[in-house]
Amino acid sequence: MKKIIIAMLIALIIPCCLFADRGLFDLTLGVAASSDYSVNEQPTEFSIEKFSFGADVEMKLAFVALDGKVMYAPTDKAISGITSANLAIDIFFVRVKAGLGYEYQYNFDDKTFWFGNVNGASTSFGDFKQACFDITAGVDFLISNLTVGVNAVLPTSVSIGRGNWGDLFPTLKDNWKNAKLGLTVGFALL
Repeated sequence: MKKIIIAMLIALIIPCCLFADRGLFDLTLGVAASSDYSVNEQPTEFSIEKFSFGADVEMKLAFVALDGKVMYAPTDKAISGITSANLAIDIFFVRVKAGLGYEYQYNFDDKTFWFGNVNGASTSFGDFKQACFDITAGVDFLISNLTVGVNAVLPTSVSIGRGNWGDLFPTLKDNWKNAKLGLTVGFALL
């Protein structure tokens, strides 16, 4: 049964890549915006100060996409972002991607650096194993060399040090309420 499922996946993925708009290698540079509003938060009034703006770099090779965002949050006086590794599939002019990543932030006021998320962050590289992953998911629309995408970042309580990989998917529903949404616009260089 496993061999049949693998053969069906390969039979589906190969034509998708062959007829994809960008091919097997893609390097995209662009701008990004991320909301500080969580998905379940219903703001009484919209404020531009609840958004972070910055740059986005994505490199895709076959089915793997490495993505990095660097953002500036004016209210927090901090540079933050996320680096992630994603599985990405191009289906004609749409790219669907999902993976794992780490958030990071540097605060200019108190000169602190941390990585991880609200469920488990670390301030020193020695405790890197205790920092919690984020699940990243997104959909990009590939319009010639222009890419317009939406993404979500879901914090988890999974870390390398805890070794609690079994909690990754069962806690999706609980973590969705803390997810942050974002938008990217990029230009493909290669």
